[in-house]
Amino acid sequence: MVYGMSDTQPSTASRQELWRARDYANRQDDSTRPDYLEGLRWVRLRPGTTLLDLGCGAGGFCRMAADAGALVTGIDSSAGMVEVARERVPEGMFQLGDTQVLSFDTDAFDVVTAFNSLQFTADPQASLVEARRVAKPGATVFIVVFGRAEHVGQIAGWRALASLIPPRRSTSPGPLSLSKPGLLDKLVQASGLCVTNAGYLEGRFDYPDQAAMLRGQRTGQVAVLGERVAGEAVVTDALVRAYAPYRTSSGGYRIDFEWRYVLALA
Repeated sequence: MVYGMSDTQPSTASRQELWRARDYANRQDDSTRPDYLEGLRWVRLRPGTTLLDLGCGAGGFCRMAADAGALVTGIDSSAGMVEVARERVPEGMFQLGDTQVLSFDTDAFDVVTAFNSLQFTADPQASLVEARRVAKPGATVFIVVFGRAEHVGQIAGWRALASLIPPRRSTSPGPLSLSKPGLLDKLVQASGLCVTNAGYLEGRFDYPDQAAMLRGQRTGQVAVLGERVAGEAVVTDALVRAYAPYRTSSGGYRIDFEWRYVLALA
């Protein structure tokens, strides 16, 4: 991974990475995402608020935060995501890097957020400690991960794709690694942050047809690895089978899921 890449340096995203990042960015309307809306409600942005989004992805929350007047910075380990984030939020600053080793100054940000990224880091505790370091004293920290397995419809697709990947090549930790009740709260508290609120949010992915579902569900790392190991046709078949119970009478797909959020102060 590359650390400390400035916002002026070009991304090294491959054409495939960029294609997947754009599909990810377009798979739903960010302005209606419950986790983003809840984040905006809790962090209370004002013009000039300095915000760091850990694992910023394609810049969806950064776009909303910038529209609210925040001065946004994002970091992500995917070159494709960083490139799309720069396109969507040209006034922001984005780095390609690792949230466990941040290049930012201590006490640099008024707000730090992380939406569905912490569970994919090798050491979530290290990322949280870094979040506390770069947050100003009294800064707001808002963390979101996937909720309880029985409330996450996407687990059907993840399990189907994971079955295609030999154990030695599978990614770990995975999307539900921080979903055990109370685990995220304990990690946040142990990092030196003070938990002030926590709860669950409900959401869903709505896809108008099978093609849209496949585009959206093939953007993740497990799908990418699955295609490398088993091929695109096998991944397509696995996803269609896994999400058959979620197909609607109109031919679309409605996949419900849950998030766990923790609000804390630095």
